[in-house]
Amino acid sequence: MKRLYIKTLILVVGLLSLSCKDLLDVQPRQSVDAATALLSEEAIVAAMSGVYDRLQNLRMYGRDFIALPEALSDNGRATNKSGRLNPEYLNQPNAHFANGAWLLSYYAINQINLILDGLGKVNVATATKDNLEGQALFLRGLIYHNLSRVYAYDPGAILTQSNRGSVQLQLKPIFGSDQVENLARSSIDEVYTQIYADLNAAIAKLGNTRTPFFASRGAAQALLSRVALHRRDYATAVRVATEALSSGVGQFVNTASYVGSWRSASNPESMFELQYAIAENLGVNESLQTSFTTLLFSGNRASLGGFGDLVPTANLLAQFEDGDVRRNLYELGSAGRGTAEIECTKFLGRNGQPNLDNVPVLRLSEVILNRAEAYASAGPQQNEALALADLNRIRNRAGLASVTLTGSALLEEVLKQRRVELAFEGDRWFTLKRLGRDIVKAAPAQTLPFIDFRMLAPIPVRELQINPNLVQNPGY
Repeated sequence: MKRLYIKTLILVVGLLSLSCKDLLDVQPRQSVDAATALLSEEAIVAAMSGVYDRLQNLRMYGRDFIALPEALSDNGRATNKSGRLNPEYLNQPNAHFANGAWLLSYYAINQINLILDGLGKVNVATATKDNLEGQALFLRGLIYHNLSRVYAYDPGAILTQSNRGSVQLQLKPIFGSDQVENLARSSIDEVYTQIYADLNAAIAKLGNTRTPFFASRGAAQALLSRVALHRRDYATAVRVATEALSSGVGQFVNTASYVGSWRSASNPESMFELQYAIAENLGVNESLQTSFTTLLFSGNRASLGGFGDLVPTANLLAQFEDGDVRRNLYELGSAGRGTAEIECTKFLGRNGQPNLDNVPVLRLSEVILNRAEAYASAGPQQNEALALADLNRIRNRAGLASVTLTGSALLEEVLKQRRVELAFEGDRWFTLKRLGRDIVKAAPAQTLPFIDFRMLAPIPVRELQINPNLVQNPGY
């Protein structure tokens, strides 16, 4: 994937105050003529492709939004075979999401705002306009949710004395440096209200498609079910999860097909997935395959692949019950980089291409677990029965027997299945954080209390130097 090489830029309030050409700096196949900016349907479509492209970056879903939540939490243990992800695993100060996550997020947000502005100025068929607007709003909701859960507390778990708000809500397009405002951080509630508005508008605008590489109504409903859990808005989580599950987007695979679903070009369960072309291979240093395993191919320990920088902790592996088909995605890696470790092989090179994997961002199993957690957290007995049905759907598909649980035991089993099902997919850190729970690690033994300042990532120093209205998170 083409990196974002910018020779001259002014970075203010996390926004790139660049010319139209720079703001729409995308891959050659998606390029936009600066002379026409976003005043044609073709240019808007190309700019939209550029937003998806930005999400593929290593600092976004290319690695960090998948690997870092595992390293920061109790799921992943750094092997130190390359030195990568070791600081994050040790939860060292400033070892968190890098400045690139902030930069790229606001870069994409401004491009989305330009698209939304352009759609109001061009003659586009109503159906096309609705689809493009829906995609833009879905992507803005996704990006703002990621920003808020990295740099701020979640609505249901706020440490009041350390709360400095969420992130800046920039909803107007920036065409030049003279339009940049020194925005302060909006409140957590304000940001979540905007995310809800974006996703609900996207749901109204979008239709459904079985192709998971673009936003759809089902994907927007799935994302809103995730966001609602962070807000502890269980009624909304149940409603939109149910709508997403009936949308026809994503296919719940059976037990026999589960492992194979991770070996196919596109995961059948994906409701939204980032697609990588051969030319966008992220390479042997930081791709998800090389980050998680030393293997090139499943079952072949003789062919050395990546570094296996992050492997499952003993505690994670202990959560798998006997006969759990999901355990087959964890196998002994190569000794070519040092001590052989049990490694996660969810990302193992698509179609035999090392380090080239599509990345599921929203998967149908998560939506089932979102609804199960919302039911279990809502309390009344009838909701617990519905939670149990969703929980056992996940357990049975994994090859496990049904259980009968109530109260806190039911909720904890839902969370356990969430941990096992979504392990090494970038969920664990954010789940523990939104629940206000401590991070307990065994090797070396350490506990990161929820009240610790390292639960939040630092705002990039450059942003603070430029904008006097922006305040840093405590401890940095």
